[in-house]
Amino acid sequence: MAYTTLLIEKKDQIGKITFNRPEMLNAFSQLGFREFIQALKEMDADGEIRVVTITGSGRAFSAGLDVEEARKGPPETGLQVTPLQDTVAWIPHIMRNMGKPVIASINGPAAGAGFTIALACDIRIASEDAKLAASFTRVGLIPELGSTYTLPRLIGIGKACELIFTGKTIDANEAKALGLVNEVVPRDELAAATAKMAAEILKSAPMAIQIAKRALYQGLDSDLVTQLHFEQLGQSTCFKSEDFREATTAFSEKRKPVFKGQ
Repeated sequence: MAYTTLLIEKKDQIGKITFNRPEMLNAFSQLGFREFIQALKEMDADGEIRVVTITGSGRAFSAGLDVEEARKGPPETGLQVTPLQDTVAWIPHIMRNMGKPVIASINGPAAGAGFTIALACDIRIASEDAKLAASFTRVGLIPELGSTYTLPRLIGIGKACELIFTGKTIDANEAKALGLVNEVVPRDELAAATAKMAAEILKSAPMAIQIAKRALYQGLDSDLVTQLHFEQLGQSTCFKSEDFREATTAFSEKRKPVFKGQ
């Protein structure tokens, strides 16, 4: 479909979503949220895409909610007591359940919803001039999009409380020290670093990546015995896959495997 607030690219098995309201620092309108949900679902369903990257156009990743639009009435998330499928509040669930890795390529300020969407990605790479802020309480709101779940698991409850209660902005290097981002690179190297990470993931078998992603996130709230059972089931599935047979054949033939996700 055609998008108004996003740029969509697909090349070499990598899908790229770019927030494209640079004049608004890529702030999210309700249309923007709806288009983002649709883009995620389309890329997840696209068998030719194996890795998804997310970034922003211009100098920002995303400044969060479009405040001017929000002043005219409550945002969609404020109309529901519980998160419903395909609504804004369901975005982290959609991202976590995608069958392929999602990389945040944080090219500048990521605040509010921009911050929480970055948190919902599997891997985060930031440019040196990126700034991150969970600034919700400073505008009378609470953190959203699963960030009260994700943030304490990434950096611990104490630092999560500090960032949320103060709403302060941190730079990319502090974010890396806290464990919020995986890597920090110069701005002019961000695209290349993101592509390099995606290319490394493409060397692995798609089915194994999909099952491993599910296992890792399930393990955050699971017990050891449950995880052992899931790993055994997942490993049994992988052993029977064409990808595993291809990997062993390629090893014997001293060549790179060609995975099909089957």
